[in-house]
Amino acid sequence: MLTAICHAQDAQLDEVDSLIGERDTEKASQILKKLDSGKLSPPHNARYHYLFGKLEGLKNNADEGFRFFLLARDKYQVLDSVDKAASINLDIIPILTSSKNNDLDPQPFMDEYLDYAREKDDPELLTKAYMQLGAIFISSDVQRTIGYYRQAIRENKKTGDSLMDAKIHHNLGVAFGEMTSEKDSAMHHYELALREYEKRGLSDFIAYIYNNKASVFKQLKQFDSSIFYYKKAEDLAPREYEKENKRFLYTNMAEAYELKGDFENAYKYLKLKNIYSDSIQQSEQNKAMLDIQTKYEVEKKENENLRLKQNRIWLLAALAVLMLILVIVFLAYKNIRSKKAIVEKEVEVQKQKVDKVLKQQELAGIDAMIEGQEKERQRIANDLHDNLGSLLATLKLHFQNMKRKQERPWEEEERLLKQTDELIDEAYQEVRNIAHAKNAGVHAQEGLLPALKNFAGKVSASNKLHIEVEDSGMDDRLENSLEILIFRIIQELITNVIKHAEASEVTIYLTHHGDSINILVEDNGKGFTMSQVKPKEGMGIYSIQKRVEHRGGTVDVESIPERGTSIVINMPIS
Repeated sequence: MLTAICHAQDAQLDEVDSLIGERDTEKASQILKKLDSGKLSPPHNARYHYLFGKLEGLKNNADEGFRFFLLARDKYQVLDSVDKAASINLDIIPILTSSKNNDLDPQPFMDEYLDYAREKDDPELLTKAYMQLGAIFISSDVQRTIGYYRQAIRENKKTGDSLMDAKIHHNLGVAFGEMTSEKDSAMHHYELALREYEKRGLSDFIAYIYNNKASVFKQLKQFDSSIFYYKKAEDLAPREYEKENKRFLYTNMAEAYELKGDFENAYKYLKLKNIYSDSIQQSEQNKAMLDIQTKYEVEKKENENLRLKQNRIWLLAALAVLMLILVIVFLAYKNIRSKKAIVEKEVEVQKQKVDKVLKQQELAGIDAMIEGQEKERQRIANDLHDNLGSLLATLKLHFQNMKRKQERPWEEEERLLKQTDELIDEAYQEVRNIAHAKNAGVHAQEGLLPALKNFAGKVSASNKLHIEVEDSGMDDRLENSLEILIFRIIQELITNVIKHAEASEVTIYLTHHGDSINILVEDNGKGFTMSQVKPKEGMGIYSIQKRVEHRGGTVDVESIPERGTSIVINMPIS
């Protein structure tokens, strides 16, 4: 009998979940209101409140959605369903982020979910976490937001979820389109997302893309294109958050017509916008959500106080046991104190020995570097002496021979002049070879980004490895020595890919934000296991780490066999 009841409850809640997915809020609401939550089993009761939270969110009742989500979260915690309780934070965060009330802080919910995702080390969970982090900082620190979204792309690649990839590109489009001047980047990311939405027939998401494109065209003062996309969005009429979406759409259309000078249509859409305006309701929802959060925190505090009172007796008993243990420990401490002093002295001596060894190793490294520089100077000197020196000596003989005022056949004179000319050409080419070997890379007049793109183009010309360079915030030049260091590091990483990775694609991301620069190099090669890489033999990684650490930066290497390798470098620019 009990099994039959549970099965019936499952079927009803599954139907509600399906209706919410189809945006049929009216029918879903009817079924939920008929259910008696008091007669539901604890797991079904928790799911009942969670579905009610989603339903109220779709109906644009943010305060009620927030209240039901908190109730569901507490019920799942009681059931020890940590996964479901943590995932509800992702439903709560967008509600608090979209609110204009600064007292509603989404950060605690974000921190709790991020800790859970990192503990699980699950790429899908980490992708969602970085998506929400990006949304939190989009207004205050857009470069930080873009960084989080790129981390989300990197984690999502491990899952192969094409729809989530489209959503991340959609969010990147919003970040570039609404918060930066890089409108081309925004359109690029919108197109990537739109292709996946159209493939899946997701009309609501397609409408959002049209809205976003229209906004970009409006900022570019291309008002006809802007109005065209707003009308395409209006034709699709998304059912998700219907009132709020229509109010937002008609507000933007009225503004676009006004900027174009078409005041008749501007007035028309302004009237439509007023029909859907609910600023009073939004203010009341914010107040209600703040009240709910306050009550929730108070209730949580009261429960904690109750548990403290219940544990007081146990605490007193534990203190008595602790006192007994402390007496025993004190007596034991007196007995081992002299031994501990001897051990500490031995540790100090050992530490001094280790410091001495490390100092010797450091000096040895410096000597090796100096020795390498001397060898390079010696090599150049040998090249000059053995090759160029012999050429110049031969030239000298030719000139001395030509200076002699003796008569010789015209053919002999012609042959001597030709040989002299060839020797001059050969000497010139030798000088060029030595100079090019010494100075290949970033030139002062060229800059880091053009040099990288030129390097990527030369490597890609082989058609065996395609390299793509993407940048953000790299409009200004860096200090020349730092540009040369970054170019050499990336050049070495690409060399490692060619020699070891068996990859077909490499992507280089350069992001300059604040006082630091972020470098990400990803390939789709065969990867490797870090535990099998010995220090100083790690395909140049050890050398790169030392150079970056010398500049005060960090190097993170992430590689999965048969899944590729990602190397993230963060360095201060000063």
